[in-house]
Order: sequence, then structure tokens, then C-alpha cells
Amino acid sequence: MTLKSVSVFLAISLLAAACGQNVRRGSTECLSALETSSKASTVSTQSGPVCGYIDNGVFIYKGIPYGQAERFMPPTDPEPWKEVRASRAYGPVSPHGERRGWRDDNQAFAMHWDDGYPGEDCLRVNVWTSAIKADAKMPVMVWLHGGGFSEGSSQEQAGYDGTNLARNHGVVVVSLNHRLNALGFLDLSAYGAKYAFSGNVGMMDIVKALEWVKANISAFGGDPSNVTIFGQSGGGGKVSTVMAMPSAQGLYHKAIVQSGSITTLMNPKYSRRIGAATVAHLGISPAKIDEMAAVPYEKLLAAYREAVQQVAAEAREDGAMPENFLDMILFGQCPVVDGEVIPFQPATPEALALSKDVPAIIGTVLNEFTPDQEDPIFRPLALKQAADRTAAGCAPVYLYRFDWATPVLDGVMGSTHCLEIPFVFDNVLLHRTFTGGADDAVQLGHRISSAWAAFAKTGTPAAEGLPEWTPYPANMNFNIESTINNIN
Repeated sequence: MTLKSVSVFLAISLLAAACGQNVRRGSTECLSALETSSKASTVSTQSGPVCGYIDNGVFIYKGIPYGQAERFMPPTDPEPWKEVRASRAYGPVSPHGERRGWRDDNQAFAMHWDDGYPGEDCLRVNVWTSAIKADAKMPVMVWLHGGGFSEGSSQEQAGYDGTNLARNHGVVVVSLNHRLNALGFLDLSAYGAKYAFSGNVGMMDIVKALEWVKANISAFGGDPSNVTIFGQSGGGGKVSTVMAMPSAQGLYHKAIVQSGSITTLMNPKYSRRIGAATVAHLGISPAKIDEMAAVPYEKLLAAYREAVQQVAAEAREDGAMPENFLDMILFGQCPVVDGEVIPFQPATPEALALSKDVPAIIGTVLNEFTPDQEDPIFRPLALKQAADRTAAGCAPVYLYRFDWATPVLDGVMGSTHCLEIPFVFDNVLLHRTFTGGADDAVQLGHRISSAWAAFAKTGTPAAEGLPEWTPYPANMNFNIESTINNIN
């Protein structure tokens, strides 16, 4: 090897060592300079102009207000602005309690949480797009975050970053924050018409965000007539709930439920009991119910949690607790079938009719929370949701199970809850504390994200390197070598 060739080799080696984590079609890209000029990224929304930044061809906007709301009240449109609004950093996240995984070193390492900063003025969207041209008409994918209906945010996991999905697959990615726990789902409807919708305002926030998408996304290169809602865990539960909401009809066109099929929301009999118990724990009289708006959040959350436990015990005595474990976990901390915002339980024929024309991907990971056995929590509900939609004559359902197991931490997590997220977003390297980032995993991420994007574009999930994915009862088993089998 000549001196010149050695120098070239060393230069290439040093350049490779300096490269970042961005993944594009299997090769590692170096981090490039950001374009932060306001002029280069300014987009006009119905509320006012916003500017973001450009990362290697992807226009990124964070923390754009899509609505505003007083505590316990339905959301309204945001106050308009005239000057260009800087939208380069995530906005406030809905306040929530301490995350269980914060004090678990292994979980904290693998998940690499980013919980942002809390604030009740949290109705914000984030957008990733490869073109800010109204005629681009790219499919839109709206991500609903996990954490049940009580915690989480649009930025909590590295896997949620929309850059690679937008850059590599020609879609516009949107994520959002909305009100959670007592702020989004405390049912005070027994205290008068003013509070009629308080038990569902967190879901009404999501519908308001979808309205924002319909009104504004074309300016970001998106097609408002081709919107896919997708989410994992609590986010999948939110997708399932949106499909049962009349106010959401026409605002989305396809749906993906990842480890989040739910069949039972709150009965107003018990959600109102929780509301009354929360008020009582706070020492507020019904005549002064408006004082709830000024209760410090930490005090409100503590009273709400105490009330949930109290009423859950009452429901057990009544024999009214849900039968499946997931619905038991969500008891008291999820939306309520109030007869108007949510007229029917999600699994009923009436609710299924609302989303009859919506194609869906539904699935789980193999192990979820039990690394030594197949998942006993989400899988039966996913199978039921797929079977119910098929039996009701709904648009095609594509069923999957994500079987790939992470080698991180000596493989103790198996194919655990949330593991498919970095694969869906093409972020296997970006979230390598969770995936390990090996090349075969990166390639699997390319295939899965391609299938999700193809579904968003056409309603049919397909990708090079995957077997033909036909509708339920066929099931796609995702792994390094993915396979198809039929569900009996």
C-alpha cells in the first residue's frame, strides 16, 4: 500500500468514525450541517407562520400549537399570531406522575427516556417532511404516543423521531401532545353542562389535532385526504378509540394499532364516581366545583389516583370490573362512553360501523412484558379486534406479530413491549440502546418501515424482502426472516 493510499484509508476511517447515527438505506451517513434560516423553512398555517430547521433534506417543525384549552374544557383553536413563530424545539408535555422506569437502571438505559418539561398548555404538534410544497401530496402518518392515557409524550422515546421515516419513505410524519390523566379524563359531568365532556377532553384534543392536520398539512407537503393514524400501547388504544368517535370521521383514512387493541372504555356510572371521589378528596363542595380549575396539579393527581383506587374496589365488589387484564389496568384512567363524544364501546357493531371503510394493521410483539413466554395481555385483544372488524365486513385488516428479540442487556428483554417502534420509524440505529443496532436489525427496520409507509400510501403493506402480506386470517411474523402463517 502506497503512502498516498494509506493516507486516503486513514482519512476515510476517521471520517467514518466521526459519522452520526442517521440511517439511509443501510449506509451510515455523516451528520451534516443544519439549515436554520427562518426564511428557508417558513410555512404559513391558518393560525400564523412558523419556521423550523432543515436536517439533510428533511424540514422539521416542533411545538406548533394546534389548540388551546382551559382545564377540563374542550379544546378550541389556538390564538392566531402574525410574526413568524419559531418552532424548532418540542413544546410542553402534559404533566404526569413519576415514570415507573425512571428508577430501573436497565429500563432507563434501554428506553433512554426524554420526558421534556411539563405544562398544561400542551396542545402541540411536530412535523417532519421532505418538501414544503402544497402540490407534493405525500401520505400523512399521525403518531399517537404510548403511556396509557395517563403518561408519555410525543418525544419520550428516540424511536419516535420522524426524520428517517420522512426522508427514506416519502411520507409526512406528525406527532402530538395532548392532555393526560386527570387533566384529560376526569369525569366531572355530574356537576353540570359546563363539565359535560371533561371525561373525554384528552381524546377531543386528538381530534382537534387531526382537524389541524386537515386544515394545514398541505402546506407541509402532505395530502389531507390520505391520513394514517398509528400508535403503540396507549397510542394504539387511542387509535382504537378514535375509530369509535363520530367527530373523527373523515379526518383519517387508515389506522395502525400496535399492542394497543382495547375493547372496553369507562362506564359513566363509575367514571362519575371517580369524579365525585376526587372532588371529595380535595375537600371541594359541589357548589364550588369551579375551584377545581385552580387546584395545583400535583394535588389534583394525588386525589385522582386515590379516587381511582377507591372506585376500582367498589367496582370489584359490584362484580363490574373488566374481565381482561388490560382493561383492568386502564380502569378509571381512560376515556368514557358518554353517549356523545364516544357513543359506543369500541368493539360494538355501532362503533365498528363508524370506521368500516378504514383499512387497518393490527398486531403485537411476541413477549410484551413476559420475556419467557408469548404475550398473554395484548395478543388476545388484537386477535379479537382483527376478527371483529373482519366479521363486520370492514376494510381489510393486516395482522402481525413482531418476533425479533433484542440482544441488548444479554437478551433479557426478549421481544418486549415497544421494541417494534424504532423499526417502524426506521430508527434502529438511532435507538440502538434498545435494539443494539446490528446490521441485520437495521435491514429489518428498513423492511418494516417500508411496509408501514406503503400502507399509508396505498392501504396495502408491502416491502421488498417481506413475503406477500395478505389480510386476516393471515399473520405476518416479523423477524430477520419474516414469514406468513394463518390464524385458526
